[in-house]
Amino acid sequence: MSRSHGSRRFDPTVLLAVLLPLLCVGLLLVAGTEVEEPAPVAPASTALGTATLACPAALRGTREVAVATSEDASGSVEVGTESVRVAPGRTAVADAPRAVVVRAEGDLAPGLVAGRSGTAPLTATACPAPSADQWFTGVGAGARRSSVLELVNPNAGPAVADVLLLGGAGVVDAPRLRGVLVPGGETRRLELARLAPQRGELAMRVTTTRGRLVAAVEDTEDELGASRPTTDWLGSQAAPERTSVLLGLVRGPGRRTLVLANPGDDEVRAELRVVTADSVFAPSGLQEVRVAPGSTRRVLLSDPLLTATADGAYGLEVRATAPVTATLRTVADGDLSHAVPTDPVTRRTVAVVPAGTKRLLLAGFDAVGLVDVVARDAAGRRVAREQVETTPGAGAVVELPRTAVLVEVVPDRTAVRGAVLTTGDGAAVVRLRELVRSGLVPDVRPGLP
Repeated sequence: MSRSHGSRRFDPTVLLAVLLPLLCVGLLLVAGTEVEEPAPVAPASTALGTATLACPAALRGTREVAVATSEDASGSVEVGTESVRVAPGRTAVADAPRAVVVRAEGDLAPGLVAGRSGTAPLTATACPAPSADQWFTGVGAGARRSSVLELVNPNAGPAVADVLLLGGAGVVDAPRLRGVLVPGGETRRLELARLAPQRGELAMRVTTTRGRLVAAVEDTEDELGASRPTTDWLGSQAAPERTSVLLGLVRGPGRRTLVLANPGDDEVRAELRVVTADSVFAPSGLQEVRVAPGSTRRVLLSDPLLTATADGAYGLEVRATAPVTATLRTVADGDLSHAVPTDPVTRRTVAVVPAGTKRLLLAGFDAVGLVDVVARDAAGRRVAREQVETTPGAGAVVELPRTAVLVEVVPDRTAVRGAVLTTGDGAAVVRLRELVRSGLVPDVRPGLP
């Protein structure tokens, strides 16, 4: 009997099912099991479509907020619940006694500026944009000197800040200043004398750990025997620096106190120099200052700066062996004012300033170049124009009309540091700032499962 055998056909699916896993295992053994991650890509720059600033609560005689833009555009800007119209070279004013958020969109967003000022006595401050990290040096938490930290949340969601205090003996234990919650659209005022009472000079670091916040400090000096306390805003510093230029020295007798903060782990030595229109030099009487690690140091400069300002000095330069923060506090004729480090400006900028006798103080030129200065009154009329030739190691002073409330500065082929000092019933300093004209878009990619 014969037996027939059926023929079997070759099935490629079976072969692939066996060979593919073996092939993958072999490749992994040869190439390794690590997956190569793509190289990080820097955020891309984009045109700024929305700008947000915040102005602190008004002091006595400072209900109004002035708004302007450096761009050649016209339109409406929101100041709290009010809408004001701005135009090139003109300053718009809104009544806002409390802390207020300023917003602009479209062509008005790049170069948006705002500020508060008062005249009884003179006070002034710029309205800053939200910042994740900043320092305020020379704050007080005692009976004679006290400061109030104001946190404004311009967004709808909650924001959280951590506040670090640095004193003469190191970090101050202040648990009530950690994890400070600011609900969306609200403002919190923190009285340092109540939350962390301390004697002596303090430096304060404000770090936003969630959301966005605008921080401002209201500083008060209550002199013994004075008829009333004197209050002004204390400006911030973005980060400690090795070289700081503080512009806005007030002429005449007064008590001048320099406060330095060293957040590092090593002792810092700082050399002090005065800034004039002709040069930057160390006069007699200004000794080297040593600041212990993780602490603050107070230096009394009343006598040497009295002589220096009489000879034309209008700024103080601090050159340190490691990054420090600094503030020069002046109390003259019962009025408080501050000189805080200025940042370099390389492009056209504008500043809103109070009416009154004023001078534009320039320093920090890094090359031979030109600086074009234009001053305008509230109606946008040009009331002064001057071109300054710059030389490294020197400065310049431009006298401005009393009616000027908007100052435009355009550097050419050089960086410049500047501030406007207004005097009258007291003194107030407004620093020049590099304006924000663009935003950053992060590079977002799918993550691994």
